[in-house]
Amino acid sequence: MEAIVFNLFLDVPVITRAWIIGCIGVSILTSTGAISRTDIFYNYELVFHKRQYLRVIYSLFDLGEFSWSTIVDIFISANHLSTLENILGSKRRFLWMTTLILTFLLIMTSMVQPSTSLGVLLHQNLVYYLYKTGNDGINVPLLGGNQLIFALLPLNMALVMYFVAHRSLVEVSLSFMAGHMLYYCDNVLLKLYGFDMCKTPYDYWIEWRQGNGSVED
Repeated sequence: MEAIVFNLFLDVPVITRAWIIGCIGVSILTSTGAISRTDIFYNYELVFHKRQYLRVIYSLFDLGEFSWSTIVDIFISANHLSTLENILGSKRRFLWMTTLILTFLLIMTSMVQPSTSLGVLLHQNLVYYLYKTGNDGINVPLLGGNQLIFALLPLNMALVMYFVAHRSLVEVSLSFMAGHMLYYCDNVLLKLYGFDMCKTPYDYWIEWRQGNGSVED
């Protein structure tokens, strides 16, 4: 049984695999009391005015204390992230997209305090980007072969937050706006100006060097 679980874990793309390890690590640390929940709480003022930057790292891997519900959340999130990482193919591109979305989120949190962790928000925005870049009605197989229709997921999350949890529109937008901004900039800049926003600076640098004959083919 252990060998099966280990082999399944190795089949997960490397970046998503590292994220899983980080989430499990943070959940165990908070459950055992090695770090407190207040230490991993993300707040824009504490991070950027009092320079408690470690809160950003902790919050990125915070899906809750170690429990079965947290394990299920990690499994579902890893399913989505693995799909996106496999579709993109390039590890650098996936990391750069993640960095851009996180940057958008950090800017937006200067206007409103999020009610959930940066890790949850990042996952929600990546799922939204995956839906937008795929065909309408794209399906992703989840637990037991059930299907999750991406077209309904972002709308459903927004409606629940606004009407059930009574969150503000700005806070609701945290769950999808960063992903939409990246999708919009990526498509508009690419189609109008030929600029691929999701291409990493390193890839542009390599192309520039090749164009100037600095890199041999």
